[in-house]
Amino acid sequence: MQDQQTKIDPETFAYHFMDTIKRPAIDKEEMEDAAKEALAAYLSAYYLAQRFNNLENEFFVDDHTKPISTYQKILSELNQY
Repeated sequence: MQDQQTKIDPETFAYHFMDTIKRPAIDKEEMEDAAKEALAAYLSAYYLAQRFNNLENEFFVDDHTKPISTYQKILSELNQY
């Protein structure tokens, strides 16, 4: 069952997420605030991908007493954050 898992590279995901954010021109006075917002967005995307991978590992454990969950359950778990 391990071969059916979806893995997301957290760093790549976060970088691509950053590319989707529209950023206006920034004045020098606003540079630090803009950097903080960008860092928060990057880290949010990075840790979300890590949580997805961890949940994926937990749900696909080869345990015959525990049924394999669907992606809807994984997404439900992620939405709790």
